[in-house]
Amino acid sequence: MTVAVTGGGTGGHIYPALSVARALPAQAREVSVVYIGAENGMEAHLASEWGIPFVGVPARKIRRLASLDTLVTLAVLYRGYRRARAALRRDRPAALLGTGGYVAAAATIAAHHERIPVVIHEQNAVAGRTNRWLAARAQRICLSFECSQAAFPADRTVVTGLPTRSDIVSSASREDARRRLSVPTDAFTLLVLGGSQGAAAVNRVVWDALPSLPEHVSVLHQTGPRSSPEPVPSRHGYVSLSYFDAETLPIAFRAADLVLSRCGASTLAETAMNGLPALLVPYPAAYADHQTANARAVSDAGAGILIPQATLTASALTRQVQELMGDPERLARMSAASASLARPDAAARVARVVLECAGA
Repeated sequence: MTVAVTGGGTGGHIYPALSVARALPAQAREVSVVYIGAENGMEAHLASEWGIPFVGVPARKIRRLASLDTLVTLAVLYRGYRRARAALRRDRPAALLGTGGYVAAAATIAAHHERIPVVIHEQNAVAGRTNRWLAARAQRICLSFECSQAAFPADRTVVTGLPTRSDIVSSASREDARRRLSVPTDAFTLLVLGGSQGAAAVNRVVWDALPSLPEHVSVLHQTGPRSSPEPVPSRHGYVSLSYFDAETLPIAFRAADLVLSRCGASTLAETAMNGLPALLVPYPAAYADHQTANARAVSDAGAGILIPQATLTASALTRQVQELMGDPERLARMSAASASLARPDAAARVARVVLECAGA
């Protein structure tokens, strides 16, 4: 039996698809997986790294409605639909899982027209426009957050949690993780994550705060691949990388005491898997302000502190870090709340839903 997975554009769409692709063979024998993604997207490289056969199709994001750019995008998406449908006719998967992004729309519509059962997964607390549109074509809709159920037909939804890769929690000791990342083993360590593309506004605040943070605070900073910082103040224990890869990110989580992050669903799920407290800075331009809704679900559970970007300054960040360092009991409560949000079986649960729709 073959199962197709699709999703692209950002790590938030790609890693859940990859995690379920890896979980499927563990749920049923004789299952093979093919990934349908954007031919020029990061999913092509990642699928290859994970050992999953990849089919690349044209895809392009709609940037502005009612413009010539939209007409070009629609033409590209139609080409992607045609190529995805050809691949589905060739491989005849028993089901298709879509995790979001414009390439997922093309592949999901193609599967619907080929009468292939479709499952979609909504990562965010506020349902995305693509998944709202695709819901009518899906047999089942898997959700990360209970609060997004109202956006979909109740009889077809199931709350599974967000699939995360099984190795996101490192087996290394905290001391070993810190040695591997060249930060002092006895430091209070802040991990800064801006998502797979980085977060320029968060980066600037962190760089501005470096001189005022307490001396025994270390910072592990994922800056993003397009970051071009001004000269960063010299600081012992400051380590920056453009991107924490699949090997480095679990070590960074293991080394950390506190996370400062954007509020994409994957980042929040991975933080919960590691039981870490978080300072939550939603991206204010996200569709329907869904990152704020994601952050609120975490903060309401007591696992994080929501800080709107407009109020995040170097002094505010320094003050918040100092307050939490001085209150270990509060940090412990936040850590326990974070761990309670983790869904380590989410990939397996989504895989079971897909196989049920496939008739396995």
